[in-house]
Amino acid sequence: MISAIITCAGNHSRFGRNKLLSDLAGKPVFIRTLEQFQKAKKIDEIIVSIRQEDFAVYKKILNQEKIKAKLVIGGEERYVSSYNGVKVSQGDYVVIHDGARPLVPSWLIDKVAEKVAKHQAIISAVRPFTCIKKGKGFLVEECLARSETWVAQTPQAFVKKIITKAYQKAIKDKEFNGMDDCELVSSLGFKVKVVNGDINNIKITVPTDLIIVEKLYQQLKGVL
Repeated sequence: MISAIITCAGNHSRFGRNKLLSDLAGKPVFIRTLEQFQKAKKIDEIIVSIRQEDFAVYKKILNQEKIKAKLVIGGEERYVSSYNGVKVSQGDYVVIHDGARPLVPSWLIDKVAEKVAKHQAIISAVRPFTCIKKGKGFLVEECLARSETWVAQTPQAFVKKIITKAYQKAIKDKEFNGMDDCELVSSLGFKVKVVNGDINNIKITVPTDLIIVEKLYQQLKGVL
C-alpha cells in the first residue's frame, strides 16, 4: 500500500494569503493538486496536512469536490506537518508532495511510487538551466557544474519506517532542520535515488507564480 502526504500547512508569508485556497481555473490550488493524485494509479490513500484554523474550510471544499482525503493538523515546521501525515498513514511506503505544486503529472507520481520499493528513498528533480554558484554571503566560492547538480522537486517517496526515523531525529535534534525530506533521510546514511522530474512541476511561492501556473494549466490540462 502506498500513501500520499500532501503538505498544505505553510504560513504563505511570501504569497500574502493562503495560496492553496487561491483560484486555479475555477478550483482551489490544493484541489488541482489532489486531482493529480487521484489520477495516479499507484496511490492508495491521500492525507492532507493543514493548519488548525483552516480545518473547516478544507473539509467543506473536499466534501463539495467529492474527494476522499484524510485531514491532519500540521506543525510549525514542514517536516512536522509531513510527519503528522505519515503517522496516520496506512501504507508501507509514502509519497510526499507540496500542495503548492498543482501541475505535477500523474505519471511522475506513479514513477516515484514505483521506484521506492527498490531504492527505499526517491526524489524527483530536474537539471538546472543556468549556472549554479555556491557562495558565502555575496561572494562566489565555487561554480557548480550543471551536469552534477539537480533542482529538487516533489513528489519524494520513502519507505515509511525510514522517513519516520528521519523525522524523529529532526524533532529530537532541534539544531538540525533539513531543507527537505531528502536531506533528512540522507542524514541517516541512506542513499537517495533521483528520477527525472518535470519542468512544468512549478511550486507556487509568490503571486506571479500563480499567473504562470494558470497559463501552463490551460495548455497542459489535457495531458497532465
